[in-house]
Formats: sequence, C-alpha cells, structure tokens
Amino acid sequence: MSKPMANDTPASKSPLVERLGGEAGIRRWVDRFYDAVPEDPVLAPLFPEDLTVSREKQSAYFLEFFGGPPAYSQTFGRPFMRYLHRNVKIGQAERDAWMEGMMAALRAEQNDAELLEAVAERLGPMATQMINHHPARKDSYFFN
Repeated sequence: MSKPMANDTPASKSPLVERLGGEAGIRRWVDRFYDAVPEDPVLAPLFPEDLTVSREKQSAYFLEFFGGPPAYSQTFGRPFMRYLHRNVKIGQAERDAWMEGMMAALRAEQNDAELLEAVAERLGPMATQMINHHPARKDSYFFN
C-alpha cells in the first residue's frame, strides 16, 4: 500500500513539491506524460481521447500525493484510486508502461537523480496497487 497522502503542508512548504517545481512543475511533468500517451501502444487504449480532464485530475492528485495542499480532494472528492480505475484493465504491462512514461516525463523535466529516486519510490507501490488484471491466475475471470 502506498504511503498516505500528506496534505497538511502548503505546496510552498512541501520539500518534495518544491523540488518538483511546485504546482507549475507538477503540471509540466503531467502534461509531458499526457502528450506522449496517444502514441504509446499500451497506454493509449486505457485513456479517453480527450485528455483534458485526465491532466487536471493527475496534476491535482500529484500535488496532494507529494505533500501539497488537498487539491484533488477539494475538487474531485476522496482519491479512491483503485476504485476509480476499476473499469480500466490494468495488468503488469500497463503498470510498467505507466511508470516508465511517468518517469521518462519527469527525467525530461528534472535531472536530479535523488529526486527521481524519491518519486519512483512513492509512485511504484501506488502503481502496483492499481493492478486489477491477473490473466495467469485462475480467478482472473473476476478481474477486468
């Protein structure tokens, strides 16, 4: 399970949010990721054609997830991410493609190896938790 979201610190006071460039830096990172999604053969089928809302939600979620203000919760409600993605078939390949896309987008924005490692350590468990499709398991029929 991923670490709980720390949202009691203003974005300007969250060390991780600051290192990511604040709200604007997170938005650039998320936009870079979503700019690449339509061309990714694994990720593109998982997302709607219009990525506007996806960009908004991901930016707000990351701001909150990395220690900034509760931007996602205040706008969209509680972030029950696994539940919200229940209709999206996410297996290991989709999880790995998402992680690689997020980290590639961040590497294009940041060259701080320590920051990249810290972000990967936070995102990895959360991405793994999103897996809801297990085709090798006998009970995979019950997953998307």
